[in-house]
Amino acid sequence: MVVAKNESAEKTTHPELKMDGKRHFKGRRPLVNRSNLRDIIIVVCLISAVLYDLDWVRLVVAGVLLTFGCFFHYMTKGVLIRNVVLCREGTYSVVRHPYYMANYFIDSSFCLVSGNVYLLLIYPFLFYWSYGPTIRKEEATLAELHSTEYLRYSLDVPQIFPDAYSVRSLKEVGKGFSMQRITRNEISRFMRFWATGFLIIFIHTLKGARLERLWSFDPVFIHDNLQGFALLISTVVLFVASLLVQCKKEEPALKAE
Repeated sequence: MVVAKNESAEKTTHPELKMDGKRHFKGRRPLVNRSNLRDIIIVVCLISAVLYDLDWVRLVVAGVLLTFGCFFHYMTKGVLIRNVVLCREGTYSVVRHPYYMANYFIDSSFCLVSGNVYLLLIYPFLFYWSYGPTIRKEEATLAELHSTEYLRYSLDVPQIFPDAYSVRSLKEVGKGFSMQRITRNEISRFMRFWATGFLIIFIHTLKGARLERLWSFDPVFIHDNLQGFALLISTVVLFVASLLVQCKKEEPALKAE
């Protein structure tokens, strides 16, 4: 009887969280939300690349952020078993929402490579505005499903960015990882991330060039703009490859072990 009472108590530990999750998500979505934030950022970055200049420092930092973002995105997908168990291994031992941390790095790299410092400064506010409701909803769901286990986990591991203690878990980032959870859709997404970065850089290279000669394939023009044509070809190849990879059929991803 004592066990039954304890189990019943655990199931009702966080009723207010469940109610809050429902209450916060009624009504219309805000104009800028998680589903369209990246699209908005990319459009603004493409426009900004025409108006702002890019230096090597920002280019290198953007490349590092994009690399880290793709890495954490990949490792997180290889650990995640949604709504089956409470994921605490791999990237989930570093932060509670490593997928969103990866998205933050990726979008920030686009902001950096655009050359628009104002966009880079405003992006953190847009990020929390867009992802905040989703994070609260997911944490309310996890608290309902896993009760005190999730409470202990939330007290041990930071939410989106690692701290001085959780960063030590990076050495075990591969723990619990399975390639079977990586879908073709994820591989396609990584290709589009890099293609987008190359496209923004390509626009920077167009400034000052005679655009009417771009499609003429004049050998002299190509020789004078080798970097721009290499970026253009890389962008097209990655976008096409991402579509081909996504169109292929695949076996269902691993759900649980």
